[in-house]
Amino acid sequence: MRKQKSYKPMLFLLLAGWCFLFLRCESTEKSMVRAVYLSQTGQGYQAGLLYQAPQAAADAAEASAALQFVQAEGQTMEQALAAAEQALPQTASYRLCDYLLLPKAEEPLLTEYEQLVLRRGCGRTAARLLCAEGETGHLAAQAALPDALMAQIKAAAPTAPRLYQHTEPGLLPILRWNAEEVTIQEGSVLHTVAGDTSLSPEHAEVYRLLTGQGGTRQLWLEGERIGIRRCIVSVTLQKAQVLVRLDCQRAAHSPLPTQAQRQQLAAQCTTLLQSCWQQGVDVLHLQARAALRDGSGASFDPTKNVCPQLRTDVHFMLY
Repeated sequence: MRKQKSYKPMLFLLLAGWCFLFLRCESTEKSMVRAVYLSQTGQGYQAGLLYQAPQAAADAAEASAALQFVQAEGQTMEQALAAAEQALPQTASYRLCDYLLLPKAEEPLLTEYEQLVLRRGCGRTAARLLCAEGETGHLAAQAALPDALMAQIKAAAPTAPRLYQHTEPGLLPILRWNAEEVTIQEGSVLHTVAGDTSLSPEHAEVYRLLTGQGGTRQLWLEGERIGIRRCIVSVTLQKAQVLVRLDCQRAAHSPLPTQAQRQQLAAQCTTLLQSCWQQGVDVLHLQARAALRDGSGASFDPTKNVCPQLRTDVHFMLY
């Protein structure tokens, strides 16, 4: 009995020492990487890390230290990231790395980075994907620019796809910066396995509407701004054509669209669907719908068949 009591102070000291080492090593002496920037160069790869170094923060997520940016190059992606990590003041931690910035969202680059994340843990597969346009030298030279970049990243991120979704079509927001400011561009980039396509602000909103993305969609129809709060898309497959019906609920204080405005929205939807089909993107999953109905979707393959005839009707609820 006495021997058991004599062990308690020793166990207490060991536990206290372990907790002290954990807090010191895991929370207060890490450079918290918030976003990764990747691009391919003529010589290999360029990597940039947007990070903050919290001082004595019990929870690094609450750190208030100013953001900073470091960059490096390497012949391989792993070498470029390792070189950027060497430039950090403390050991890199990717626990809060929720964003991946790319000047071009090329599929081989995304696949390589995803495999590197799974193997090495230098990021997260749930990171949001955003297109970035600007000289990275500005981020490293201008002290206030990294914080401005993070603010705009957070504003644009809710509609951005995640890294693990890169094999599916997705709409990437575009961030642009110069030596003075960071802005969110009105258009977006439609990323597919086959390649990327720039979409105008109008087509980007229509794409979000057809794919059921959350939030209120703002569209200019016949010179008037119409807000759409909710939209139900119905598809009917026929032999000669595909019928697409949109049942929309307008946003609060938004006027009820006229027939001309509904027709304009219908035309925009048809144009976008045809354009995406020509790029190999089946926005409404017509091939899968045909396979469920007939057991085969061969006639609705955007990589082999021409776009089927589309007829789009738009309706708005009165309430």
